[in-house]
Amino acid sequence: MAAPWIILLASTPPLAGQFDPALIRARCEVIHQIENQSIIYGAIIDGRTGMPLPGSRVHLEWNARDEAGQVFQNRVAADSDDGQYIFCDVPQDTRLTAWADALGLTSLRVAFDLDGGETVREDLRVIVQQVLGAVSGRLLDDTTEQPIRGATVRIPGTEAQGLTDSDGRFRLVDVPVGAHELVVQHVAYGEPTVDLAVSQAISTHAVIRLAPRAIAVEPISVTITARRQWLEDNEFYHRLERQLGSFVTPEEIDRQPHRTLAEVLRTVPAVNLRQRCFPHCQVQIEMAGSTMRGCIPTFYVDGRRVHQLTDPDDAMIDLDTFVVGPEIAAVEVYRGVSESPPQFYGRCGSIVVWTRRGAR
Repeated sequence: MAAPWIILLASTPPLAGQFDPALIRARCEVIHQIENQSIIYGAIIDGRTGMPLPGSRVHLEWNARDEAGQVFQNRVAADSDDGQYIFCDVPQDTRLTAWADALGLTSLRVAFDLDGGETVREDLRVIVQQVLGAVSGRLLDDTTEQPIRGATVRIPGTEAQGLTDSDGRFRLVDVPVGAHELVVQHVAYGEPTVDLAVSQAISTHAVIRLAPRAIAVEPISVTITARRQWLEDNEFYHRLERQLGSFVTPEEIDRQPHRTLAEVLRTVPAVNLRQRCFPHCQVQIEMAGSTMRGCIPTFYVDGRRVHQLTDPDDAMIDLDTFVVGPEIAAVEVYRGVSESPPQFYGRCGSIVVWTRRGAR
């Protein structure tokens, strides 16, 4: 039988070579009170820069025997938010293999055998190819929440550099995929740094709140999110932050998949639907608060206006002619001309649907 094990993913101490084997063993022994246990710990790092890769998944595999003496393969895995990991009470006297997944890539596999009581560090290196991604974000004053304009934002070791605009926004393109350090420079806020990971086809977005140099030099808080690259390029997230309309985000779609566009639109308070399914399903759509009865909103799919087939008697529309539920990636709803962006004009409002095929 395989030895019992427990996984403890590190949150402290910070990487930077400061792993302390004695502290790690003490933590494992407190959580899992077994004498002479073997422990494996380490970091998942970018093979080019040596920086930790947050959001990784670590795997440990070994062979074991069941009660009948048959050999079978055992495997455990866990997520690491900060690019560090610890496996407590790992099996002994057998070949162990560890590897990690990060940025859509797999690290080199490390194989080893442990005797009783060993504490071993094994860093898992992900060889990141020279693929380019993008980083966007916004700088805000931590106290006033006002945008910080004119700050220099750069990634050392690359040509990615830019200035924040009047709204505190910045965007860096052609950033090599992998782990990087983002440096912010501003005369009133010093030169704080932020660690981030850049992925292919995903725009890494960072909202950085800074305190003035007289109060503190380092960033107070940083929120980093992954954005769909094609939605970023089509300014979906910019409109989302302005909140002029109603939105169904990719994260909400992923959490609650829908079979039809009608099911998605029912989650939007700005839309009223009346459905009829004989001989086939059609819906009547009105914007909440609208006084224009029978006025159908204009539909856009992946940025293009689409022709609407309607029943002239009661303004019923067949939504399935536009897109099927599993293809939907995000939705924008604008109730009238005053809300609609110029590119999505609609006299009776507009509904903008972004599909997964639009990313290809």
